Parts: sequence; C-alpha cells; structure tokens
Amino acid sequence: MRKRLGLLAWLVPLGASALVAAFGTRDPADLPYFAHAARTLFSGRWADTFADPSLQVGPLQLVVVGVGDRIGGLGFLAYFLEIALAALVVFVVGRVLQGRAHRVAFQGLAGLAAVALGVTSEAYSYGHPAQVAVPLLWVLAALDAREGRTLRGGALLGLSAGLELWGVLGAPVLLLAPVFRRALGGFAAQVAVTGALYLPFVLGGEFRMFDYRWKVEGWTLIRFLVPAGSDFPWGLRLLQGAVALIVGCALALALRRTDRALWAVPLGIVAVRVLLDPTLYSWYWLGLETLALVGAAEFVASNRAHWPLKRQATAAAAASTLRRG
Repeated sequence: MRKRLGLLAWLVPLGASALVAAFGTRDPADLPYFAHAARTLFSGRWADTFADPSLQVGPLQLVVVGVGDRIGGLGFLAYFLEIALAALVVFVVGRVLQGRAHRVAFQGLAGLAAVALGVTSEAYSYGHPAQVAVPLLWVLAALDAREGRTLRGGALLGLSAGLELWGVLGAPVLLLAPVFRRALGGFAAQVAVTGALYLPFVLGGEFRMFDYRWKVEGWTLIRFLVPAGSDFPWGLRLLQGAVALIVGCALALALRRTDRALWAVPLGIVAVRVLLDPTLYSWYWLGLETLALVGAAEFVASNRAHWPLKRQATAAAAASTLRRG
C-alpha cells in the first residue's frame, strides 16, 4: 500500500503536467531563440555561442533545449520540460521531508500545486525553466551541506550556474554545513564546476555575455535608486548580487540550526534578486513561487506533528477549568 501511494505521489503530478503540456500551454517566448543558439553550440563554431550579448542563459540550458529540439522540436520540449520540472518539485519536497509523517502526500500535493498554479507550464511558455530549476537545485545543495556533503552541494550550485549564471548566488546555503570549515570545499567545488562550464567559451571564442545592458523599467523598485530608462550594466548586476549574497549569508547564519533554513535561505536570495531587478520580467516570480511551495510543504508538515499535542493540551486545559469550576 505504501509503495502504491509513493508511486501515486509521482504519477499524479507528472500526469497532470503532461495533460497541461498537451492542451494548456502557450507558445514559448524565448525558447526558439535558445534553440537557435543551441545549434551554434552543437556546431563547429561552438566557441562563439556567447558572441551575442543578449544570450543570458548558460550552456547547460542550451544543451537541454538543443537536445529536446533535435529529438522532437518545441512540442517535445513542452512535455519534457514541464514533466521534468514537476518531477524535480516532487523529488526536492521528498528530500526536504525525509523521515516525516505523510511525506508522500505532501510530495504529491506540492507537485500537483506546481502544475495547477502554472509554475511548470509558464516555465516553458516564458522559455526560462531555470527560474524553477535553479532554486530547487539550491535546496538540494542546502540539504547536502546540512548533511556534511559540501563538495556535492558545491557541485550542484555550479550546475545551477550552468543553467543561468545567477545560480552562483546560491553559495550561502553552504554555510549550513555542520562545520564552517567544510563549506570551503563546497565553495571550491562550486567555482570549479562553474569555471569548467564557462571557461571554454571565454578562452576559446568570443564571449560577450557581460556586454549586455538592461534598461531600468518604471515599475521596478530599483527605479528609486537608478532612474527609469537608465542603462543597468553587469557592474550593477554584481552589486545586486552582492546584496543578495549578504542577505543569504545572514539568513544562513541566523537559521542554520533550523529545518526552515533549507528553503528560507534560497527564498531570501531570490527575493532580493527580484526586488532589486531593473526589469522584473514575469518569469522572475517563478523562483519565488517554487520556493514558497517547498516552504509551505515543510512548514505544514513540521507543524502538523504538533497539532495532536496542541489539541490534547487544549482539552486538558478545558478539563482542568471545568474541574476548578
């Protein structure tokens, strides 16, 4: 019976995501552009993949998009990306709730919520699945760090940066290691993996990712610091990232003994990144929604165990009052 329930926790969200991919997904926005860039990556001119400054996704995302495009085009990518992201949500929630009561039920509900709320479908429609995948990889890295496996945690952070470069901002989760000294190995692993993914393009071809400039939009909070319409170069992106890292480190140090840190630290980093963004594109909110789902599952599962005790305490207090009365 338990195995059947465990299987359902996977099959229901994944089946729902497949149905949405078949009938409820809009045409993708940026994926055709990424698929075109992936064709360069898979050609003899691979070293010049990032010669266009507007290409702001990492080589791993291009590999995923390029392989899916070759297998079955954008239609196949809808199924692949949406099912894969739903599966990743189910897997991460299962890891976070390892050993908890009703873990399987929370896994299935979290995965189904990600589909029902449009997190998986919009990740495809906007063409930015990394907005969902990167924060989830950070949670897995946080779990590894908490368990002392900082090298693997650092490698996961490096892989997240391979999807989109802002994945490097997940570094503070390594501070959740039992001993701070072990976090150093994780940082080294993160740098090594990130370098291995990007350095071939930096050294072997024309790499112009850092030449791109965003425009500060009038609806963003950053307009109070940088006037709307102004350029927002990578120098300011570094400052934005530094603030996010400071907040992430503060949260990691303050919450490192709690289970809440596993998702609260990534949530704080993503929140600062979004709030200080010059464009605030719609897909940036997907990371916050994803982490909110993980956090809600952990919070409810953690507090559910105390509900019977609270009811017993309330009943005992009421009985005591009646006796005194």
